[in-house]
Amino acid sequence: MTTAPAQARHTATDGDAYGAATAEPPTGCCYIPPAEFGQSLDSPNLSEWLAAFSDRNEEECGFFEITAQGELKIMPPTGFPGYLHETEFTARLGLWADGYGGKAGGPTGRWNLPGGSHPGPDATWISDERWNALMAADSQPPFLHIAPDFIVEIVSPSNRGPELARKVNLFLENGTRLAWVINAGRRLVTIYRPGQAPETRHDPETLDGADLLPGFVFEVRARIFDNMG
Repeated sequence: MTTAPAQARHTATDGDAYGAATAEPPTGCCYIPPAEFGQSLDSPNLSEWLAAFSDRNEEECGFFEITAQGELKIMPPTGFPGYLHETEFTARLGLWADGYGGKAGGPTGRWNLPGGSHPGPDATWISDERWNALMAADSQPPFLHIAPDFIVEIVSPSNRGPELARKVNLFLENGTRLAWVINAGRRLVTIYRPGQAPETRHDPETLDGADLLPGFVFEVRARIFDNMG
């Protein structure tokens, strides 16, 4: 395992498992400048380096992202009931995509966005049209140079606050057309669309993918809000 250098920035862990999506900072994470490993946001081999670093360290450390601020973010493994919520959502999204089309993904994927950041939402979907165009390229790095059409973030101690809001907006600025931020503890969902103000709903029974995901309806109250263990 690579030892974090002395100048790594840590956040203290607290007992509040589900903070407000846009208020409380993430906790339990460690932030390291990639320069400590000879990398930066404009390094040509940053994707390959992150893939190799993750392979070496994931079992001991958790999960990794490169933020838009140019830091390697080390996150703890997802705890209970968060991992159940991620599984519920990705399973339902995957079943819908099997019938409708496109590619659905879960929380372990990373996306190489303009500027060098490599964030990873908890669930994603990308249309067949955009996926096929991407696959027609001559070669692909470990992480795709595209933002998915749809992303979902489930608020957790390591994934919340202004940092989460910036992450969602980064996806929207680079091609994502719909984002849902789900806060299980507060029974809130915030819906983001490009060029529109965020819409927050309290304790909705379902969420509807509307025109972007026709026929996709997620029972958020039963599968997440009322499924706290």
